[in-house]
Amino acid sequence: MSGTSNSSHGRVSGTLIQIGTLNGSLLAGETGGEAPREVRLVPATTSVFQNRTAELARLDSWAEAAANGGSRLWNIVAPLGLGATALALTWINRNRHLFGDAQIVMDCGGGLGEGRGRGIEEVCDRYFRRIELETEGRAAGSLTDKIELFRSLTEGRSVVLLLDDAQSAAQVRPFLSNLPGLLTIATSRHPLPGLADARPRRLTLGPMPDDAVAAMFTDILESADRAGTEPDAMAELIRLCAGIPLIAGHAAGLLYDRPELTVAELVERMAERGRLAALEDGHEDDMVRPSSVFDVSYAELSPHAADAYRALGLHPTRDFDAWLAGALFPDDPGRGEAALRELVRRGLVRADPAGRYLMDDLTYEHAGILARRLSAAEERERVRRRIADYYLHGAVAADTAMSQRWRLGPLYGSPSPCPLPDFAAARNRPEGGARRQGDPPAPGEWVAENLAAIMACMERSGRVWDGGRPEPGYNWQMGEATNAYFTANGRTDERATLLAWAEEDARACGHPDALARIRVQQGEMLLGADRVDAAEERFLAALAAAETGTEPRGQAAALEWLGITERRRGRAREALVYFDRSWPLLDPERKRSHALHHMHRADAFAVLGERDRALECYAAALACFREHARTAGRDNANEGKVLVGQAELLAAERPREARTLFEEALDLFRAAKRPYQEAKALEALGDLAADDGAAGAEYWRAALAVYERILNADAAARVRAKLDGGEGAH
Repeated sequence: MSGTSNSSHGRVSGTLIQIGTLNGSLLAGETGGEAPREVRLVPATTSVFQNRTAELARLDSWAEAAANGGSRLWNIVAPLGLGATALALTWINRNRHLFGDAQIVMDCGGGLGEGRGRGIEEVCDRYFRRIELETEGRAAGSLTDKIELFRSLTEGRSVVLLLDDAQSAAQVRPFLSNLPGLLTIATSRHPLPGLADARPRRLTLGPMPDDAVAAMFTDILESADRAGTEPDAMAELIRLCAGIPLIAGHAAGLLYDRPELTVAELVERMAERGRLAALEDGHEDDMVRPSSVFDVSYAELSPHAADAYRALGLHPTRDFDAWLAGALFPDDPGRGEAALRELVRRGLVRADPAGRYLMDDLTYEHAGILARRLSAAEERERVRRRIADYYLHGAVAADTAMSQRWRLGPLYGSPSPCPLPDFAAARNRPEGGARRQGDPPAPGEWVAENLAAIMACMERSGRVWDGGRPEPGYNWQMGEATNAYFTANGRTDERATLLAWAEEDARACGHPDALARIRVQQGEMLLGADRVDAAEERFLAALAAAETGTEPRGQAAALEWLGITERRRGRAREALVYFDRSWPLLDPERKRSHALHHMHRADAFAVLGERDRALECYAAALACFREHARTAGRDNANEGKVLVGQAELLAAERPREARTLFEEALDLFRAAKRPYQEAKALEALGDLAADDGAAGAEYWRAALAVYERILNADAAARVRAKLDGGEGAH
């Protein structure tokens, strides 16, 4: 089997292949000028080394350059499982002739220091113990003495020093030397800053190409007469391995060791249970389980960081924000924040410039395995409840910041049990201003970034999960809390799924007012997609539910939307009947409700061609909105809709005035951070300027960019058609 090697123990004189974290230090090969010492290698796991030809060649070229005065510090960067240690060890052993005095490998990961790795003194002490050095009688009491002693042991010799899994530049600096004989290689999970003056060379290790993974399987399985069988399943297995040597090596080994296991069965296990969990089969020895490489990192975490790590394995997605960490420790959110910082320092979690955090997929799988293995069912359920609560309270806060509509639900106005982003501060961020690390997201950004996790929590809440029971009320409250986001951004597919769960939940809870609210949202969504008959059915169902409830505003909302539906059909007289029925049910203290009522009546009169009455109602709507603004803040979005209605009435006869109104509406939609309405205003301005060629196309292109950003495919296609026709016509 070309390119394949097995575990090594005791005295070693041949090639060593290692994937994962070394437990301890070793001296690879012989030391010059002294009696040979036993080589000690206790790998967490061993696997194959396959087809890193390009990377090995690059290291060869660096070695040649180093011999001629080039950099003698190399940093090989890769997440756990990609084989950075294996690459370094393979290169060292292939080039032992360049380092005849010593090839030294030291484990730098873990230890104390809140994620900063083993201290320099510990690294030195471990090395002295490994070479059985007597320090008695030597000046080796202080850290400086120990560093000097280490240097004296390597000075003037041809030595390669591998600092494996380095956590910081502070671990590397003491072992750098200007002496021509010493080459220092540091592997790390992320680039090590603070070493620029040492002119380091950096190699970022990526996944293996699929053909290399395929060659690995062929090498290992051909002797078992299994190479070339099940080609379709093998192609899927290669895809699941994702170029990760740790996964590919263990998958190949499992197939080799268990001839009764088909490739298709292994693929099914990996897809259902996760790759690491599926490959645990057949590994009763903890030292050779594929997850053991991650166990080493976990064992070195502080208790709070270990708790957070397991908790993140129960989070429904690999990405999350900083506020979630505080929610995991509701009694002391600062512990969660400190734990997250430690996980980032240890390379188990990565941060992006906008403040989101991400676990690599294998790390995420491992965290989930440990949660199931080490945390009791009651603790897992508590963590899932905290995660779900964070997203529900966050959605309620985001909805409150995004809209001034009336709301239904027990959490509005109630304090959150965990810290949440400061959405008010985020809304004051300058338009187009970059979001920096630590800045809170805008409310719409927060929902968009967390929507996958929100929907996963909803799906989980509606079924039995790991000993827990369905959580009544969670889904309909989330449906209510995401209303403003979906109204502003579309995303019909996700909204339809979410509202179906919410309706089922409201029905199961026997809550007619909640059922009415959700059905109104469903109808609004369908109406936005021009499915008028289906929308009417939802609004009628909402009215029926509201009539058995206790909230008259629910009836008013259903009647208003039935009126809007009739107006869309062109039956404005019928629409006005519905609006008249809704008027007595409106809250007399809410001027915003009155403003919306006048706006809808104006829209109906516009359909009837009664322009003066429509403009009169629009004026009444604006007056109510301004009265509302004096006590509750300006409703930019709906004021913008009124201006759009006025502009549409004036467009044919007074296009300049209409353009001014559209532009004012555009500013209001942008202030409200309503990208869908912003795009519609831009599209309307393009339509108004269509005869102007370039000006119309400019507005349409701007509208298209917004529609594409909010993933509204239908609207984007409509504007593309206008651009194709308009640009072709001019």
